[in-house]
Amino acid sequence: MTSEKMVPFQYITSQANLYRFLDEIEKATWIGYDTEFISEGRYLPELCLVQVATEMGNYLLDPLKIHDLNPFWERLCREDTVSIVHACRSELEFCFRAIKRFPARVFDVQLAAAFVGYGYPLNFKSLACETIQVSLEKSETLTDWKRRPLLNSQLRYAINDVCHLRRIAEFLRKNLDARGRMDWFEQEMIEYAESLKFSFTEERWRKVVGSKLSSGDELTVFRDLWIWRQTKALAKNTPPTRILRDDLLISLAKLHTADPERIAVMRGVSGLPQSQMVRELSEVIKKALNTPEEEKPRTTNHNYPVYKLATQLVGVLLVQYCHRRDISYHVVTTTADIRQAIAEHEGTLPANEKSRLTSGWRAEFLGDFLTNVLNGRYAMQLTDNLDEHPLRLIDVGGAESKVVPDMDATPVDGDVGDEH
Repeated sequence: MTSEKMVPFQYITSQANLYRFLDEIEKATWIGYDTEFISEGRYLPELCLVQVATEMGNYLLDPLKIHDLNPFWERLCREDTVSIVHACRSELEFCFRAIKRFPARVFDVQLAAAFVGYGYPLNFKSLACETIQVSLEKSETLTDWKRRPLLNSQLRYAINDVCHLRRIAEFLRKNLDARGRMDWFEQEMIEYAESLKFSFTEERWRKVVGSKLSSGDELTVFRDLWIWRQTKALAKNTPPTRILRDDLLISLAKLHTADPERIAVMRGVSGLPQSQMVRELSEVIKKALNTPEEEKPRTTNHNYPVYKLATQLVGVLLVQYCHRRDISYHVVTTTADIRQAIAEHEGTLPANEKSRLTSGWRAEFLGDFLTNVLNGRYAMQLTDNLDEHPLRLIDVGGAESKVVPDMDATPVDGDVGDEH
């Protein structure tokens, strides 16, 4: 095990130096990068530092001193460059919000590790230790990244978050190739990027807990109040719930009136009927209630059986199946995925829905296993190894009963053993 050490880097603090930096990395074929930001008390996270590693060297970019970071985001999006990241949501979000695009080719080491037997999600310190045997110190996790000047300890911490990314990525790439799972990983990266893009651009009002209201009028009022709240929060750069809580949005939608006096007496809505807040709420609700019928949102049909016990049982079997195949269960499926797969098998899934487990790389990975489980073809038996592999499946669907190899097979040969 090797300990972290201070690596040389350039600290970019001006627009002119940013352009010189971009000239220097013009021929880079890969760019590892990470971000430090502050999100507490803000509508959108505030970017405070960008760490970069390339073949040409290591760099820290200071967005608090560089007035336009877009040329860097544009550089990341070139087709001839691989962007290496760890847990890429925030990194991709900053790029997307700046130039409305994602880097063309993204290699997320956290996700890649899940496809070769490591846990998911695995923090960067653990990932560096388990893959390339580098011990990183994580002493600056609560630092104020907006404060200037940054201390040497902060700079050292920041640059060590990127200078090892290339080695980790190469280690994982070799393992993905050896197991024939590179295509699966690339499919998942594309799917994940698309889901992120959707989450950054869609109006997420339907996802608010309790927002499944009973009528078109209620849905319309709730949607319009949600949009009003988001607009106010963005203008003030404050979390939306500080403007108005979710439960109040739901209660206002169920009130079925734009009467300022009725709104003003609701607990949590501060002010008199003549106050600006109450007037704005009344106007939004009044407009929503007058929305033409064809423009009102419709309820989403998610009404199918819960299959609670069946979902739990199938989940247990999939945990062991994934474990024996050296792939993280958490990247393969969720409880919702399993429930959808069962509903699809039983013919109760709405026509506009489809389980992820029956398409793409997941269907290839699971093969006939899930179908056979749902068809009742297997009997379960406890093994002697109750800790690591407690279950053995017996195929009782043929002329002779036999152990199911997918559940009783030894791990695939390779550099990575059992799931970490």
